Parts: sequence; structure tokens; C-alpha cells
Amino acid sequence: MIKAINIRKRYFWATAGILLLAYYFCLPQQLFDAPYSKLINSHDGQLLSAHIADDGQWRFEAGDSVPSKFEQALLLFEDEYFYYHPGFNPVSLARATWQNIRAGQVKSGGSTLSMQVIRLAFDRDRTLWNKLIETIQATRLEWRYSKEEILNLYAAHAPFGGNVVGIEAAAWRYYGRSANELSWSESALLAVLPNAPALIHPGRNRQVLLAKRNRLLKKLHQHGVIDSTEYLLACDEPLPDKPIALPQQAPHLLNTLCSLSGENSFQSTINQQIQLTSNQIIENFYSIYRNNEIHNLAAIIIDNQSGKVLAYVGNSSFNTSRDGHDVDIIQAKRSTGSTLKPFLYAAALDEGLLLPQMLLADIPTYYSDFSPKNYSRQFDGAVPAHTALSRSLNVPFVRLQNDYGTNKFHDLLQKLELSTIDKAPSHYGLSLILGGAETTLYELSSAYASMARCLQTYTAQSGRYNRVDFRQAQLIDNTNPSETSYSFQPPILSAASIYHTFEALTNVQRPEEETGWENFSSGRKIAWKTGTSFGYRDAWAVGVTPEYTVGVWVGNASGEGRPGIIGGSAAAPVLFELYRQLPATSWFNQPYDDLQPARICQQSGYKASPHCPDADTAYIPAIQHEAPICPYHQLIHLDAEKKHRVNADCYPPHRMQHLSWFVLPPVMAWYYQSRNPLYKPLPPFRADCLEQQHVIDIIYPQNNAQLYVPKELDGNLGRIVCKATHRETSARLFWHLNNKFIGETQYHHQVAIAPEKGWHTLVITDENGNSSRLRFECIGKGE
Repeated sequence: MIKAINIRKRYFWATAGILLLAYYFCLPQQLFDAPYSKLINSHDGQLLSAHIADDGQWRFEAGDSVPSKFEQALLLFEDEYFYYHPGFNPVSLARATWQNIRAGQVKSGGSTLSMQVIRLAFDRDRTLWNKLIETIQATRLEWRYSKEEILNLYAAHAPFGGNVVGIEAAAWRYYGRSANELSWSESALLAVLPNAPALIHPGRNRQVLLAKRNRLLKKLHQHGVIDSTEYLLACDEPLPDKPIALPQQAPHLLNTLCSLSGENSFQSTINQQIQLTSNQIIENFYSIYRNNEIHNLAAIIIDNQSGKVLAYVGNSSFNTSRDGHDVDIIQAKRSTGSTLKPFLYAAALDEGLLLPQMLLADIPTYYSDFSPKNYSRQFDGAVPAHTALSRSLNVPFVRLQNDYGTNKFHDLLQKLELSTIDKAPSHYGLSLILGGAETTLYELSSAYASMARCLQTYTAQSGRYNRVDFRQAQLIDNTNPSETSYSFQPPILSAASIYHTFEALTNVQRPEEETGWENFSSGRKIAWKTGTSFGYRDAWAVGVTPEYTVGVWVGNASGEGRPGIIGGSAAAPVLFELYRQLPATSWFNQPYDDLQPARICQQSGYKASPHCPDADTAYIPAIQHEAPICPYHQLIHLDAEKKHRVNADCYPPHRMQHLSWFVLPPVMAWYYQSRNPLYKPLPPFRADCLEQQHVIDIIYPQNNAQLYVPKELDGNLGRIVCKATHRETSARLFWHLNNKFIGETQYHHQVAIAPEKGWHTLVITDENGNSSRLRFECIGKGE
């Protein structure tokens, strides 16, 4: 007998244990496994864009809490004793059972919100057995979650008609705003809607829905939740019409963030008002540019101090996928055009290779496999460095990159986090500065913003740098970069070089091909750089002030070029229009701690030599290298009438007039004087004082060059055009190839030759016996 009792006890406890385990594990670890819509919010929590869930439902993830008005209305309508029962309400179940028996059909379920959450999660048929299971699971739900969490689960997964799931999605679809901003009438409607979600659709018997809402409003009034005035006004509010489209204010940013992360929702750094205005500006310009078959525009606005992106317009007209409008251009790799020149300019200032007003050679230049040309196909001879930057002249910057070093420049771009320039320096060569590489609008604008932030930090921190100032712009508003690593050494570029670069970029002298920007430029001071890629495929404009960096790209996502895709004509007007929407801006303070005064030659821009007649004091970067001294002013000796040069062998020294003279090398002088009529060439030597002078320069070919004679388009054998220049404009030059006379030139010194294969010697002489020679090799002729 005792043994039988013990066996029954063991069976009892075993069964109890199994039942407890079953009860414990009766709910899956993840209650809801449905896909959610992709969302992106502004920095202050406003919905910017949303994409429908993979199953075609508008379903937002549960928020931190349920809106107060909706909660009060829901509890009065569905589960008045929600905060008091353990997951089921015996009174409600008994009442529902009695009502159903009397009616002979199911009239009421008596389900609590906890039981409804279970029903939403498992979607079972409505039977008594399933009701029992729901009741048991509801108690387990109450054990696992707090009341607030259960309420959140219901609010996020309840059906609200059609493909709308959850209170937040319903608020946006029916009222176009967040659930926290709904009125009492709107909250009451959404509280009763899950009970009969089909009634929301226009054309259905919506009077039933209206009556249910008003009954709930009356109940809220009777319970003292709302007063009589609120009740009457709420009852007068109409029902919503057809569902409203969700916002699409930053769709490309949402797509990009989704591709980089597995998250469903993102808190961005975007300022909604700036984003909306930027969207409108882009659309306005698109409506104009599309008439010229230019279909895609993109813009980004960065707060320099924080590094946060305030506006992100990835493309124009997101509503269609035609013409590449669905492409996020801000993240697309495009040819850089001339947009990298400011980085080289600043680096060369730090290296001591140039000063802001120093004359740079703008003359025909030839390398082994490359001959850069300016857009105008003309040459200035010599041009101040800051003007070469603002006018975006190609030849001076190719020569500057060659002097600075392609490897070093490539390394600088890597430090600026232009990660898309990821091939070896030899792959790009000297074309790197002219658009031979690709980058994104995001990384390029981030680099300009980093320069501005570095300069601002230096002036604010009394000569110290924050080494983390050079970083990519921030898109997600999750952290504020608080790390500081102050140093007296510049992390990448110095404050002085950045300041002079920005000053140069405020210059109104712009590329000759860029017109129209003057009609849009504002009164504020902006450092801005444009760029145009080969074939008119990419138009860039990047602007910088202490507060903001604005980047713009215009073109076709397909890569199709159009004549109007020019940085200054297409992108710059958009840039200035975007700046107009921003608050007032200031200008950078001079970083005096990183500058030093120096006497600068007015004509050459170099540090003044003893022979420079006119010099001004200017602040230049305080670099460790010695800045170059003016090489163009030399002391010459003239006769008493100052008409001829003389020397001690032919003229009494005590009668000589000694003058400082600005003298450029012959090639530079020949092109320079055509644009600068006040340039005075050296006076000629007196007839009895002739001496051998370097007055002839051979422009092409270069010494020891290897040349190939190609065929012309008509099939005939082409020729090599040799070019030279003489210090005297009207000088006559005599050309000899391999000691054989081949021609005579005056004013324009060019001779066409068709040499045989092998080495040749070219000799050019003038009437006074001055000469210049070189050797070159012809490596073949066209077949």
C-alpha cells in the first residue's frame, strides 16, 4: 500500500515537472518573427523615409512606449482591468461565455490584451481548445514581460486595415504623422479599429466605425479622461480618407544604410527642414536640366564642427527608377575632375614648393606619355598659384604634382580618407590631379569639411590640432565624437596651408568654360571649387564656410556625357542656392600662430630677393623649409640712354645704368607677354657688346625624347611639329636637322619634320649667333 502511494507521488511530481517545463517553454524565445518596414528618422525623431516590409505590410518595430492617448482609449475599449489581471480576466470570460450561450453564436471573446497578443503571434482558429491554450500562454506572457512591454507588443502588431500593422504605421498611413501627435478622436478611432479593421476602407459601412469611435469617446468623457468640450469637438472630426503615402524625404540614405547594416530603423543626423528645402532645390534644378537630357543631381550638407550630415539628397525624383533616379549618387564612384587640386595646393604650401602668389609655369609641357592641356588649349606663360587654383588650370597643377611626387600625393589622399582611390599610384600617374581617379561625393565633401574643422580647431585651441578632426562625415546620430588628441603638429595639412587654400578658392577668377554661376552667387564669402570630368560626364561643386560644407554633383547616372555637364555652369548654381537656405555664415580667422611675415616680391610672388624693386609684407606658412627666393629679377647693365645692354668689355663702367629687371625664361616670357602687355622684354645688347645669351628655348621636342611619326586620318604620313621661342619677338630663327638646313621662321617658330628612324640632332640659331640644340630619337613611322 505504501509502495503504491510512493509510486503515485513520483508520477505526480514527474507529471507536475513535465507540465511546469511545458508551461515554461510554451512561448518561443522570439514571439514575433515578421519582417519590419525600414525606417529612417531625423535627428529629432521625425520620420524621413520608410520602405514597406518584405511581406508587403507596413509594420514598424515596437517603440519604447505606447502614446498616452491611445493607451487610455485602448484600455477603456479592450481591457479596462489590464493592469490588474494575470493575463486573463475571469469575469470577462464568464460574461463572454454567458453572452455567447444566450446568442447561440460567438458574440464576445472576453480576451484580454495579453490573450490578443498571443492570438496575433500564433494566428490560430477560434475554438474553445485554442482559447484555453491562449489563456495559458497569456499567463506565461505576463510572467516574461512587463505590462508596458505587453501593451507595446499589441500596439506594434495589431491589424489596422489592409496592409497596415501597428499603431505607428497606422498613424502615418491614415493621418500622416506620428502616433504621439494624434488627437483624442484619432487615437480613439485607432483604438477601436483592430476590432474591425476592414471598416477603415472608403466604400465600406463606415458609419459603424464612426459609431464605435464615438461610443468610445463618450466613455472617455464619462470616465473623466476628456471634458465635454473635447468630447464634442472629437465627435465632429471626420474619419480619415484613403491611406496617405509615407514620407520619402531621404530614400537614398535609407537604402544606403540598409545595405550597410541589418537594422530596420535608423536615427540619422539629418535636419528635416534643411532636408526638405534641399530636396525642393534639387527638384527645381532637375526640372530645368532634364530639358538638356541631364537627369541626375545629388547634394550633401555637412555641419563642420560636429561632422554631422544635415541634408542628404542622393538623387533627384526618387519616385521613378527611370534614368537612374534610384541610384544613390552620393555613394557612387565618379571621376574627380579638378576637385583634388585644393589638396595638392595645400600640401605644396606645407612642402615649401610654392607660395600663394608665386608664379607657376603655364607653358607647353611634355612627359614621356602625357602632355597636359588647359581647357582653353591656351597658355598664360606664368600665372600666380592662387589664380591657377581658382581658374583650375591643368598644366601648372600637373607640373606641381610632378614636383611634389605622385606617390606622396596618393598617400595624402589616403590620409584624407578618399578610400575609393585605391589603386597603386602608378595606375593613375600624373592624370591623378586631372580626374584620372574616382571618388564619391560623400568622401570628397567629408575631406573638405575635415579641412575646415582642422582650421577651426587650430584657431580655437590657440595653436593646437585635434588629430581626429580628419574623419568622414557622420550619418547616424548615435554618438558624438568626443575623442580629442591635441598636438602642436598638424595631423595631415597645416592650418596655414588650409587657410590660404580657402582664400584662393574665394577668388572670382574662374575657368573660362564656366559661366552662369555669377547669377546665383550670394553675398556671403564661400570657398568653392568646381570640377568637370573628361567627356562632360560629371559636374562637381564643393563649397566651404566655417559652419557648413556643401557638395553637389550633376550628371547622368548612366555615365552619358552632355555639353551642359560643367562644374561652374551646372553644379555651382545649385551650390549657391543650397547655401541660401542655410543660416548666415562667417569666415575663418587667420591662424597667426602658424603664419610668419615675409617680404614678397610683387611681380613674382616669391620671397623678395635683393633685386626685387617692389615688395610687400605678407603672412606665409611658417614651415621649416626655406621659401623660394625670386629667380626672375636680375640686375642688368644699360648704357647712359638706357636703351641697350652693355658690359665692361665694351662700355665704361662708370657710365653704366644698373637696373633691376623682371625676366622670365624665354618660353614663359613668350606666352606671358601675349596676356600681359606691360611685360617689358630685356633691351637688346649694343652692337659692339654682343655676347652669347640664353635667348632661345626649344619647346618641343624635349632633349632625348622618343618620338613616333603617325599616319594622319587620310592615310598619309604625318609630321612632327617642332616648336621654339626667342626672347625677341621679331627674331629670325634658322633650323637645322642633322646639319642640314630645313627652314627659317619669324614671330611664330614652328617647323614640321618627318625624320627617319634613329637618333637626330636639332640645332636652332638666330641672327646674332645664339643657338640651342637637342637630340631626339624617332622610333618609327606609321605603317
